[in-house]
Amino acid sequence: MKHFDTAKQDEPPITAGPIRAAGRTGRRRPAFGSYMDADLQKRLKVWCVTHDIEIQDALDEAVRSWLDKQAS
Repeated sequence: MKHFDTAKQDEPPITAGPIRAAGRTGRRRPAFGSYMDADLQKRLKVWCVTHDIEIQDALDEAVRSWLDKQAS
Protein backbone atom coordinates (compact mmCIF):
# COMPACT_ATOMS: atom_id res chain seq x y z
CA MET A 1 0.00 0.00 0.00
CA LYS A 2 1.36 3.39 -0.97
CA HIS A 3 1.35 6.31 1.45
CA PHE A 4 0.18 9.56 -0.06
CA ASP A 5 1.09 12.82 1.60
CA THR A 6 -2.13 14.83 1.46
CA ALA A 7 -0.88 17.78 3.54
CA LYS A 8 -0.51 21.00 1.67
CA GLN A 9 2.77 22.84 1.96
CA ASP A 10 1.17 25.90 3.58
CA GLU A 11 -0.62 23.87 6.30
CA PRO A 12 0.97 23.54 9.75
CA PRO A 13 1.96 20.04 10.87
CA ILE A 14 -0.57 18.04 12.87
CA THR A 15 0.30 17.87 16.57
CA ALA A 16 -0.76 15.48 19.32
CA GLY A 17 -3.19 18.01 20.72
CA PRO A 18 -3.88 21.70 20.98
CA ILE A 19 -1.60 23.91 23.00
CA ARG A 20 -3.63 26.41 24.94
CA ALA A 21 -2.67 29.39 26.98
CA ALA A 22 -2.87 28.63 30.67
CA GLY A 23 -5.32 30.54 32.81
CA ARG A 24 -3.56 32.67 35.37
CA THR A 25 -0.08 31.22 35.05
CA GLY A 26 0.56 32.58 31.56
CA ARG A 27 2.33 29.37 30.51
CA ARG A 28 1.30 27.46 27.43
CA ARG A 29 0.42 23.81 28.02
CA PRO A 30 -0.16 20.83 25.76
CA ALA A 31 -3.50 19.07 26.06
CA PHE A 32 -3.65 16.30 28.64
CA GLY A 33 -6.43 13.82 29.26
CA SER A 34 -7.08 11.47 32.13
CA TYR A 35 -9.87 9.75 34.01
CA MET A 36 -10.97 10.36 37.58
CA ASP A 37 -13.81 9.31 39.82
CA ALA A 38 -17.02 11.09 38.81
CA ASP A 39 -17.69 12.36 42.35
CA LEU A 40 -14.15 13.75 42.63
CA GLN A 41 -14.49 15.46 39.26
CA LYS A 42 -17.79 17.03 40.31
CA ARG A 43 -16.27 18.28 43.60
CA LEU A 44 -13.34 19.75 41.66
CA LYS A 45 -15.61 21.54 39.18
CA VAL A 46 -17.83 22.96 41.93
CA TRP A 47 -14.82 24.12 43.97
CA CYS A 48 -13.22 25.78 40.95
CA VAL A 49 -16.41 27.58 39.98
CA THR A 50 -17.08 28.85 43.50
CA HIS A 51 -13.47 30.05 43.86
CA ASP A 52 -13.19 31.45 40.31
CA ILE A 53 -10.22 29.21 39.45
CA GLU A 54 -9.77 27.36 36.18
CA ILE A 55 -9.70 23.57 36.51
CA GLN A 56 -6.37 23.37 34.67
CA ASP A 57 -4.80 25.71 37.22
CA ALA A 58 -6.18 23.73 40.17
CA LEU A 59 -4.93 20.47 38.66
CA ASP A 60 -1.53 21.98 37.89
CA GLU A 61 -1.11 23.15 41.47
CA ALA A 62 -2.35 19.84 42.92
CA VAL A 63 0.00 17.73 40.80
CA ARG A 64 2.99 19.96 41.53
CA SER A 65 2.24 19.79 45.25
CA TRP A 66 1.86 16.00 45.11
CA LEU A 67 5.14 15.57 43.19
CA ASP A 68 6.99 17.86 45.61
CA LYS A 69 5.63 15.81 48.51
CA GLN A 70 6.79 12.58 46.85
CA ALA A 71 10.30 13.94 46.43
CA SER A 72 10.75 14.68 50.12
